Amino acid sequence: MKCVIADDHPLFREALAQLISGDAFRGEIAQAESVASLHDLVEREGPPDILLLDLHMPGVTGFSALSWFVGNHPDRPVIIISANTHPDTVRRAIDHGAAAFLSKSSTTQEIGATLQQVLDGARGLHPGLEIGDKGATLQALDVAEALANLTPQQFRVTSMLVEGMLNKQIAYELEVKEATVKAHMTEIFRKLGVQSRTQAVLAIGNLTVTPLEEMQRAQGTPLP
Repeated sequence: MKCVIADDHPLFREALAQLISGDAFRGEIAQAESVASLHDLVEREGPPDILLLDLHMPGVTGFSALSWFVGNHPDRPVIIISANTHPDTVRRAIDHGAAAFLSKSSTTQEIGATLQQVLDGARGLHPGLEIGDKGATLQALDVAEALANLTPQQFRVTSMLVEGMLNKQIAYELEVKEATVKAHMTEIFRKLGVQSRTQAVLAIGNLTVTPLEEMQRAQGTPLP
């Protein structure tokens, strides 16, 4: 089994890697600390048999990375592992193609069991977590489909666009000419069905995940 762990917390990645590389799975493990490094891994080595993905890491806007990976590799399951376990977040993740959703506070046994179930073909798992009634909107699903049609470089440009970076800043970060960035922007706008940077940002905003604390505060749920 070839597995990629995508999370920006090195200690958490190492803990998962130790679990997956144990006798029960004997997995070949690769790690990514950002969406850019995830793209590099997939381009260089091909898609993994399974991806363990955090919702919050550099280059991610909510379900953007999940949507991109699932859209390009629908036969390779993704397990979301996140501290944001609000029922609506769990439901939206499943709607956007996650095979399973796990809390970062899950036990080793829960993670191992879920991993095995997903490898055996199970989908829609969320052990120990409630699943909400508010699923992904049609607008969000449309944006997710559009993201799946972006090349890895176009996805990086989109992520930087959402962060508010100018074309010349994006060109500097990617070590390309500004004309290349403009060409990417044209394709991004076309695939998203928008005509401006502002419209693109608003479209991607449909995939945003509200922080757990804000969701609990809005619903009057006591914070832990």
